[in-house]
Formats: sequence, C-alpha cells, structure tokens
Amino acid sequence: MALNSQRSKHLPPVKRGTIYDLYLTLSDERLLEYDIDKLVFEARSPYQKVQIVHSKSLGNMLILDELQNMSEADLIYSETLMQRGKECYEDKEIVILGGGDGGLLWELLKENPKRVTMLEIDDVVIKACSQYMRSVCGDCLDKRITSKYEIIVGDCVIALNHMINEGHQVDYVFGDLTDIPISTAPHGDAWDFIRLILNSSMKVLKPTGKYMTHGNGASCPKSLKMYEEVLSQLCVPVKFTKDEAFIPSFFEVWIFYQVSLK
Repeated sequence: MALNSQRSKHLPPVKRGTIYDLYLTLSDERLLEYDIDKLVFEARSPYQKVQIVHSKSLGNMLILDELQNMSEADLIYSETLMQRGKECYEDKEIVILGGGDGGLLWELLKENPKRVTMLEIDDVVIKACSQYMRSVCGDCLDKRITSKYEIIVGDCVIALNHMINEGHQVDYVFGDLTDIPISTAPHGDAWDFIRLILNSSMKVLKPTGKYMTHGNGASCPKSLKMYEEVLSQLCVPVKFTKDEAFIPSFFEVWIFYQVSLK
C-alpha cells in the first residue's frame, strides 16, 4: 500500500541537546513541539522545577515540572475560569487556592471585589512571575498585602482549616491548583487531594457562594466524568455547570467548572 500511495510528507527531525525542552505534552499525552527560543528563568523550589521560557508566538510561558501552565497569550484562561461577564465580583470576598502566576488575582482586582486572599505555596513561582510575566499579573505580585488583597505563602489546606475553625465564609473560592488527574480510576494521592480541597472549600462558602475551578482537556472525557462523580460524593450536595475555552498555550479546549451548594 505504501508503494501505491499518491502522497508523501516530510517530517522534521526531533531537536536534541537544547538547553530547554521544546516538547511538552497535551492533557491526553500527545507530544507538541513549541517554538521556544529562550530560557528566561529556571530554578528548583522546595516543591517543583520552575521555568519561564519565551515562545515566538505565545510570549513568556510559565512551566512547572515540565508542564505548561500559563503564557502571556492566555488571558482567555483567567476570563473563562472567573466567568467574566457572567459572575459579579463587586464587593465580594474571594479566596484563590494556588494561582501563583498572579493572572487570576490581577483580573479579579479589575472587578472591584471587597477583598481577595491568594494562598500560594511556592514563593519562587510568585517572584519569577512578578519579574517575567508582568503582562499576565501586572504589579499585583509586587506587594503581599494591600487594602484590597493579601498574598499568603503557605499550604492552602492549613489556611482553609483555619477558616473553617473560625467560621469564616466567603463568596467565591477559586481552585487554581492541580489539573484533574489522568487515571483509570479516581484513586491515589492526587484524587485524595482534590477531594480534600473540594470538601474544605464547600465548608468556607456562603450558602450562595461558588467554587470555580479548571478541569482538564476536553480530550480527556473519562477523567472529567470521574471528577463529576467525585462532585456527587462530597460532604454536602452540590450542583455544577461547565464552560470551555481554547487556551492558546495548551493548544486544546479546556474545561472549567462552577460548583455551588444545592
């Protein structure tokens, strides 16, 4: 059959020996070659390998443990996560779990909230993005506390438990943490962490509050279905809606969840 083929295609060779990794994986583990031309920043924090590289088409990109997280071309990620134009954040109290790139915090501050608390464990990410991802985070990572927001460097689980013990409730919790795992069953450390975060977040939400989070690629329907099953088994009954957007640096459609108490 190959001898009778009417077409042929030249495949470019794999580039080896570069000082930065040109090949990153999509959510369903497809391999993609990025047009990276410069390593901007690299360090290993106590938690992960932190890199910022430059892409000719996407601008600077934050990469954590070899996984693409955020680029300067990804405003649509933050806007879909926060459901801009669909949710009203004016005079609302908000908690961000993760979000070390500062993109979500920066966009939420434009909506005139009452106060935003960002809980990020990795100070290396915050400092790197404040210097090299300013088109994403603006100047919001330059200060750790203002009249409108506070950035707390530490374990968000500990902070959530403190809020629960104090009876402190908020209008919105954003889960800007790990993606939904790609696995054959909803078991293991990553899934246990997701359950812990979800159950803790439900306890700090006001009755009218919402938990907003990203899921994974639309090309991973089995894992998304498992996540929805986890939502049905939380400590309190919840309902959810979904939205999706094509994220430029992910090169795929990503799914976002909006979870509220029944």
